[in-house]
Amino acid sequence: MGSTELATLVVVAVVLVIGVVSFFASRIGVAAPLALTLVGVGAGAIPGVPHLEIEPDIVLTVILPPLLYAAARQVPFVDFRRNLRVIGTLAVVLVIVSAVLVGVLVHLLWAVVPLALAIALGAVVAPPDAVAATSLGKRLGLPPRIVTILEGEGLVNDATALVLLSTALAIVSATGTAPTGWSIALTFLWAVVGAALIGGVLAAVVVVLRHRITDPVLDAAISLVVPFVAYLAGEFAGASGVVAVVTAGILVGNQGAYRIRASFRAAESGTWRTVTLLVENAVFLYMGFELWPVVGEVAAGNALLATLGVAGLVIVLLVAVRFAAMPPLLSSIRRRYRRHAARAAQTQGRFDSITEEDFQRRAASFRRLGIRQSPGRSFLRGVRAALGIVTKKDRAARDRVVAQLAELENDPTPAPELDESTRSRLSRSFQNFRKRLDQRANDLTAERDQALGWRDGVILGLSGMRGVVTVVAVQTVPDGAPMRDSLVLIAFAVAIITLVVQGLLLPVVVRRLHPAADAPGSERTEVYELRKLMKDAGDAAVAHVAESSAASGSPLRDGVVDEVAAQGTIWLGRLEIWASTDLTEPDNEVAQFQRLRRVQLDAERAALGDAYERGAYSSEAIEVLRTALDAEEISMDAVDARASGE
Repeated sequence: MGSTELATLVVVAVVLVIGVVSFFASRIGVAAPLALTLVGVGAGAIPGVPHLEIEPDIVLTVILPPLLYAAARQVPFVDFRRNLRVIGTLAVVLVIVSAVLVGVLVHLLWAVVPLALAIALGAVVAPPDAVAATSLGKRLGLPPRIVTILEGEGLVNDATALVLLSTALAIVSATGTAPTGWSIALTFLWAVVGAALIGGVLAAVVVVLRHRITDPVLDAAISLVVPFVAYLAGEFAGASGVVAVVTAGILVGNQGAYRIRASFRAAESGTWRTVTLLVENAVFLYMGFELWPVVGEVAAGNALLATLGVAGLVIVLLVAVRFAAMPPLLSSIRRRYRRHAARAAQTQGRFDSITEEDFQRRAASFRRLGIRQSPGRSFLRGVRAALGIVTKKDRAARDRVVAQLAELENDPTPAPELDESTRSRLSRSFQNFRKRLDQRANDLTAERDQALGWRDGVILGLSGMRGVVTVVAVQTVPDGAPMRDSLVLIAFAVAIITLVVQGLLLPVVVRRLHPAADAPGSERTEVYELRKLMKDAGDAAVAHVAESSAASGSPLRDGVVDEVAAQGTIWLGRLEIWASTDLTEPDNEVAQFQRLRRVQLDAERAALGDAYERGAYSSEAIEVLRTALDAEEISMDAVDARASGE
């Protein structure tokens, strides 16, 4: 058998194994990454099975970017922003602390291993895996905030670990002057900030392009190349390719939801689900499969027991550090909420009564007094506000503006008149001003309603499973490094043991703790309220078009406006029933409607298929109606999925 046929056979076998294992894993309630890792360990133990070796650069450049991008696309930006401090603490501070502590431990146990190399190992084993934790979290029905924190941590901590790893390895291999603390800090800062800028610019370009594209094949092609372009651009600029990919994924996923065609996004979601299923599961299978060659190399040097002992101590240290970080982290979250809530209570009512006329009058008075703000400072303050960061200078500036407003109230001098363009610009500024006030109030409400308790801290502490990045990154350690084989085995042991043990333990703990979730039906009620808001906006737009058409002498035909309005009314009626129904009842109204409508859809689809086979209608007409039926079926599937998840 030739090499081409053998490679094809291996690919087919891997796909079949992934499909079969994933199917049975879902049936027995085990996460697919965990099951595939165990299958890989078992398959690798079979005598005579050849072991493939994949270059780490291939994994970091070809495999990791699409996995991170696919996960980042699904992260809600608002939730990510609200939890940015928690995510930053876990993904940056905790990773650095864990890496340093592991490095010190390994260096003390094995003096032959330089401290920088030991810290490099710590950087490898410090970051939890995003795929393993979130796949378990979503399957277990964890509260949305915990899932967001785990997703954000898993997406960001890879960048921290890889930058720290490259810095430590640079110190190990330095023949001249080693990097200083300032150079390390600046390198890390550029790795994050520079990559975020690159990812943001790329995301903006991609959204604009995909908004204008009408070819679905070209749209899918652009979607598939984005993670690779972001990663390579970040690495070429000396920044973090991982952060660039994550930034691009979050922004494209959130901004594209309002600017990219729905049909394109539906096709894109299916494509990325397929890519994620095959690639990430293949990596977990490979991770377990390659354990035994590493064990054999260490055993050949008679260091197996000592290495496994050190690996056990490293695992205990990592778990202990993560659990120890939870109480101060949760306490800081509560303190910050109380501080912001108290400040909001103090300022409540100060801005609530301001109308757009007041805003323009006071702005005109500001212009008379010569109060200005530089564009650069305004931009930076806007960026900080978007991220939820409030500095002392921001608070001082706000207090100064409040004092100036109080002075203006008593100033008898009339404000100057404003021209129309200035009024229009101030009107937009006022809307942004109100939006920021609403955003701040809603952030406080969300923090209150989704407060993290000790149960959530236990779950977050137990969700630190290591995975793909740990196994891949450790193989970048130079071949001539002291005790390299033992360091590689420690990384493999940490990844596999934490994945298996914590992955099996987490469902049990979640079932025992019963973490607080959303109130039953709250999401359905919000959907109904949102649909009412959307219907009002849509009716207003239709009415405006109807009035404009009538004024122009070409009024809309009878029944058109009523038919369009009826579409929104029908959906609103459905959602009203969905919001008020007790879905725990076995034969509730929603279930009856879904069942009856599916019977109707099947009959309509059968009639459409019969008409297609008879050839009485054009294929184009058939495709239009088939697409409409598919869209409604997708909508009903979403309702059923939500109903079964409660």
